[in-house]
Amino acid sequence: MDRATQKFYGDQVLWMQYIEYARKEKAGKILNKALMSVLRLHPTEPQFWIFAASCAIEDNMDITEGRSYLQRGLRFNKASRVLWVEYAKLEMVFVAKVLARRALLGIGAPVVDEYEVGEEDGEGNIRLPHISAEDIDPSLKKDHSLDTAALEDVDANPALNGAIAIAIFDSAIREIPDDIEFAEDFFNVFAQFGHLHCTMKILEHVIAYSQEVAPTAPQTLSMCVKLPLIGADPIEPVFPSRLRTAISRMAEAVKTASAKAPLYASFIKSMAGLAVLQEVDPGICKVATSMVLKYFRQAEEQGEITPEIYLDFAKLCRKSNIGGVDIKGTLERGASKYPNHDKLQALASRARSLKGAI
Repeated sequence: MDRATQKFYGDQVLWMQYIEYARKEKAGKILNKALMSVLRLHPTEPQFWIFAASCAIEDNMDITEGRSYLQRGLRFNKASRVLWVEYAKLEMVFVAKVLARRALLGIGAPVVDEYEVGEEDGEGNIRLPHISAEDIDPSLKKDHSLDTAALEDVDANPALNGAIAIAIFDSAIREIPDDIEFAEDFFNVFAQFGHLHCTMKILEHVIAYSQEVAPTAPQTLSMCVKLPLIGADPIEPVFPSRLRTAISRMAEAVKTASAKAPLYASFIKSMAGLAVLQEVDPGICKVATSMVLKYFRQAEEQGEITPEIYLDFAKLCRKSNIGGVDIKGTLERGASKYPNHDKLQALASRARSLKGAI
């Protein structure tokens, strides 16, 4: 790396440290001035636009301002995958916030858990939605677009019925076409809003595009397998039938996948997570565990294995009492296959020292 490049990246790090410190100290005027300066100096750096949008939404309760930052950022960075995905996330946050506001006003369906817990989604990125004091008392908000939208007909409002999110996705794939991993990034973001009334329509739109451009890609098939479980609560009576649908789709998907390892990895991770949920019916946990065992063995036999599959399998074995599994031998095989994977090597070493316990 030459000296000019080192200086360029060094300046970016210094700017981020400065604006993060100003944000932490709640120095609003200094933060705004710094953001304006850094955006003028580095308009082609997506992370600065995303950070500015995050500040607008998290600190100023202003989704309109956050949307403006991302739209301006995309004018300079039309090929930025992360900017497009964050823009789509912002619009889903907007829908979630509006529906939360409607519920608090006594309009429409009651608020669901997705609006009650704010979650980080990566350092500097936009948070997932939660109900805050500003949602309860609109006089605290600087941005009143939520109240305006909350009084409108959900089905007729493009921002609330999923049309805006779909339009963002369509614009993004025009700029970055035939990229199935990009489509999967959108799918994963939309899936985080599984209980919104419009999410299924949006997800089906993403899948339809993916099936058109890459019908046998593991990403496309994985989306199809995941779809029945999105927004489904494992403790609801309908969940077993949705789980059966996902399992049936997985059985068909492995027959046509152009590369099976990513498909196995995705399904095993999903089933392993379901198998260890304490509130889930034991029968569902048993089914999920059997699916992990089946496809783990199948992945090993076919040579379609990844380090992540070994790690997820080991995690399940650690949390569940699975009989007939030689976890020490399994980790030894994984460590032998991936000698440069530090985490897998560490787990195998620990299993050896603890006589199989991990």
